[in-house]
Amino acid sequence: MRNILSLARPIHSVLLEYTDMHYSRTLGPIQGIAMTATTFIGTGLMILPALSVAQAGSFAFYAWLMTALIVLPIAFVFALMGSRYPSAAGAAHYIGRVFGQKAERAVGWLFLSILLVGPAVAIKVAAAYLAILLNVSESSVFILSLVTLMGMLIFALAGIENSARFQVGVVLVLISAVILLSIVGDLPSAFSVIEVPLNSLDWQSTFIATGTVFWCFLGIEVMAHMGAEFKNPSRDFPIALLGGIAIVVGLYLALVLLIAYHHTYGDELTNSQSLALLVGKLLGEGYRQAFAFGAYIIAFANVGVYILGFARMVWSLAQQQALPSYFSQLNGRGTPARAVGFVGTVTLLSLLFAEWSNWAMQAFMQMTNGAFLLIYGLTCITALKLFHGQERILAVVAVLSCVLMASFIGLNMLFAFAMLLLALLWEYLRRAKTIRPKADPL
Repeated sequence: MRNILSLARPIHSVLLEYTDMHYSRTLGPIQGIAMTATTFIGTGLMILPALSVAQAGSFAFYAWLMTALIVLPIAFVFALMGSRYPSAAGAAHYIGRVFGQKAERAVGWLFLSILLVGPAVAIKVAAAYLAILLNVSESSVFILSLVTLMGMLIFALAGIENSARFQVGVVLVLISAVILLSIVGDLPSAFSVIEVPLNSLDWQSTFIATGTVFWCFLGIEVMAHMGAEFKNPSRDFPIALLGGIAIVVGLYLALVLLIAYHHTYGDELTNSQSLALLVGKLLGEGYRQAFAFGAYIIAFANVGVYILGFARMVWSLAQQQALPSYFSQLNGRGTPARAVGFVGTVTLLSLLFAEWSNWAMQAFMQMTNGAFLLIYGLTCITALKLFHGQERILAVVAVLSCVLMASFIGLNMLFAFAMLLLALLWEYLRRAKTIRPKADPL
């Protein structure tokens, strides 16, 4: 998952420190490639390669290639939207232009519904690396998840945010780690694990992995804010987008091959710890512990910001009277403490449900994917109304790409549709209550 503050921005512009965005048009292709790579490289690098190999085996290589091809037209639609209709409100603004204010607000609720399924995954990944650091068994991961959540809530209450330099530093560390592992782990030999899907069962497992791999590309909507910042958008942005995604896919594919070749994948816990296990196998136990420590710090800081971002969504909704005013209060540090408490409670319930239901982490990831994909699909449908000529053809391809990806996610899309329907119903009832005429006094 990307920094949730970037996901919060499309919901309500009141969340922003700046409502009107002024685009300086200073980006060239190199800076654009770096920004694209930063958008898509994060904690997913620690689990997605192993999870895709566990699902698709030697066919995982093709699952990643398929996902990248499906994502490209969607990313280009967001880029064109950003350059044609620059707005701080992003996807929700575009959808609102065509479908109205109720739809725009419903998309905001859909973003917020991700709180039910998304953070629990990231917290469990962080806890899995903490388990390596503390050298404890799988049975301790749930307790470590609760401890991690408590730490993240304290982090959020303090109002601490990751700086841009921290994000760039994380990306550079992860890229350096992948390059080192590729050298030590004999990446050329790892290409021998690739197999082409030949029958329906092979393709079925590949498609399932594709639905999970989509998690890597959550944050496509950030492209809408980049599109208007290039000196020469028509020339530089395609280079930046293609170059950045190529780097991202290359890094993930390298790990897919190394993890498959060195067999550091398997059950849910092994997949969550896969990168540290690979480091330990190739470099030794000491390096494994050091990497686990670094991975935990990265995951902790990122998810702590997710928590704070969700809290600001809740605070924003309370400010707009869409939620009780109780959540609109700020503490002395300017942090929405009550909203943080609400987010922490929901995340705790999500963790408890995940533990007691014994649902696989994959299900939570795909429900999160489904929510984002529905937002992306609605944005691409909006583009059909706003674009003309060849751009409309691109929008058609992007809509078909969303439909194709939805078929891979399968029944987990029901979460997204249910949340959107509930959001629309809520907005309809709120609207009806607002405009209901008062009875004339007798």
